[in-house]
Amino acid sequence: MNRIWWLLLVGWLLPLAAWGQGDSQRNSDVPADKPLSPLRKLMNESLSWNELFVNDRSATPMTAKVVLRWTNNTRGSEDGMTVLFLADGRPEAVCCFYPWEKIFVHEFDSMSRGTLLAKRDGVVVWSPEKPGVHFQPIPGADDPAEMPVARLRQMKSLASQFSSTMLGWKADKSDREPLRQLPQPLYRYDSQRSDVLDGAVFAFVQGTDPESLLLLEAFKKGDGFEWQFAFVRRTSGELEGRHKDTVVWHADRFPAGNDPRSTHRSLSRPLDLSVLGDLPKKGE
Repeated sequence: MNRIWWLLLVGWLLPLAAWGQGDSQRNSDVPADKPLSPLRKLMNESLSWNELFVNDRSATPMTAKVVLRWTNNTRGSEDGMTVLFLADGRPEAVCCFYPWEKIFVHEFDSMSRGTLLAKRDGVVVWSPEKPGVHFQPIPGADDPAEMPVARLRQMKSLASQFSSTMLGWKADKSDREPLRQLPQPLYRYDSQRSDVLDGAVFAFVQGTDPESLLLLEAFKKGDGFEWQFAFVRRTSGELEGRHKDTVVWHADRFPAGNDPRSTHRSLSRPLDLSVLGDLPKKGE
């Protein structure tokens, strides 16, 4: 009888151990014993280059959180990462870090319902004059559930109602491409704000590279909350977002990235030759 119980116990523990190992592997994109490449080191170090604040009166910078490491072989981006900047648990800005044409790029977009401010080396380099996102109620959505687990199920179900298409850079839209939605959110809110009960950020990708983001928020309305959505660009190409069959968002191609007052901002530095040597050559 004891042998039977022992076999049952082993049979229960082994799958549990395997599940834990799989989860660890999903959360670690570089083996512990493998040294970081010069490019990955630069990316990690550059997290400290920028300080973002909710406004010019704030003395506390936002928290930078890496939510995705990605590649985009279609456009030759061999390594990149997506970073959210959080204030009170809500993402206020997003930035993609990646090498391009011998430069290292930090490409920002505002996710703020208001304004924000960014500094580099103590100098203001970005101060959008308007909100970066336009939220709308989700048609037909139920009220946000009381329990967090139930709200996550709601958000995944609601996110599946949306789609996004890359309309590209060509005037005839011949480079049009439907984007793939990642099944899990990049980030689940840990909101400390009274007007935001919950929220999540979902990504539409080319390869594993986010081209547009979908924000879902349980936002204050009257005495309760309602589900609202907004899209955010993550590329210089033209984009479209749909809810079911209805176009609900459009972003023009080639946004200006050098205007510090714009909601889209691109900052770059030349890549050091040692980092360039780490990158694959074209055709390899």
